[in-house]
Amino acid sequence: MSLPSLGLNQERWNRLLLQSFWAVFVLSIIVECTFLLVTKLPANEFVNLYIIRPTIIMAFIVLLAESGVRWLPKHHDYVLITSATLLAITITAIHSSLEYLLFFLFFPIMISIFYFQYKKLLYAILNTGIALFTLHTYDNEIHDALPPVGLLAMTSILLVYSGIAFGVLARGREVLMHLRTSYESNQELLVRTILMDKLAKTDALTDTYNHMAYHEFKDNLVEQADNGRISLYLALLDIDNFKSVNDTYGHKAGDVVLRTVATIARSKTGSNDIVARYGGEEFALLFTDKSFQVVYDLVEEIRKSIASTNHEALQGLPVTVSIGLNQYTPGMGKETLFQGADSALYEAKRSGKNRTVLAPSITGKIGSLV
Repeated sequence: MSLPSLGLNQERWNRLLLQSFWAVFVLSIIVECTFLLVTKLPANEFVNLYIIRPTIIMAFIVLLAESGVRWLPKHHDYVLITSATLLAITITAIHSSLEYLLFFLFFPIMISIFYFQYKKLLYAILNTGIALFTLHTYDNEIHDALPPVGLLAMTSILLVYSGIAFGVLARGREVLMHLRTSYESNQELLVRTILMDKLAKTDALTDTYNHMAYHEFKDNLVEQADNGRISLYLALLDIDNFKSVNDTYGHKAGDVVLRTVATIARSKTGSNDIVARYGGEEFALLFTDKSFQVVYDLVEEIRKSIASTNHEALQGLPVTVSIGLNQYTPGMGKETLFQGADSALYEAKRSGKNRTVLAPSITGKIGSLV
């Protein structure tokens, strides 16, 4: 697993590096204009040699870098390192009489550190080395100003700077590895916590919420319903004659029936509804943010779908369920909500099973539905 943030902001950093190129370009013009005030050369000659010519060359290099980053995004790093090298060569060659500007050849090495990759740093060091020896070979002023001992000293300094750059890079990668390890550990801990929380709240057989989770959800939803933020309905669903299913076909067949009933109930409810195994063959369904008509239709759809499903484990026979439905009204309390649904469930069982019965508090709402 890798840190997701590593690939982010690359475009922003490319833009910052390109802005640094433009800054070098502008600063170079400003410095040259300053030298124009004190130079002993004729103004026209100085402007042509040290302002117009380098400005055109550097502008071309920076624009080339801009184009390369835009049109060669997979090679933007090498484009920027190469452009930094060309800028360093241009500035150093224009002012070859100023030996200290040779240190500007380390510019590409500094640029390469931003990528935290050894191969990019090696590429930058190679660029710097080639630039140094090319200038020393073909630029007479640099060749005369930098004898073999001086060239050896510059090479030694280049090696020292490279060593420091490698150290910075190694330390950065070490920190990055530590962050990656911490990130992965946190991710694994988060996943384990989520899985443990899911296991603690899920009934292993039916993959619905368990009794404990039902009470947690109900307490929270009742509090919201008391504040008038949501509507809340509770339906208690019980499989009819389930004991005879276990006695006749065995407990494994009973488990299959429980899973099937739970699957049907979950498939008919929404993402804001709760389906929980209350105990044994009884399920509790909490419906939120729905009208009475919608909830009643859903409960009936669940009941009818279960009654029309044949079970291979029962030799192709179906099972039926009885359902008691109650609506929560602010101030009712969670116990009264449950007692109303439980009484309605008892009445559904007593009056013939395979039916939905409403709690007394909402019987007046069914109208022509029954």
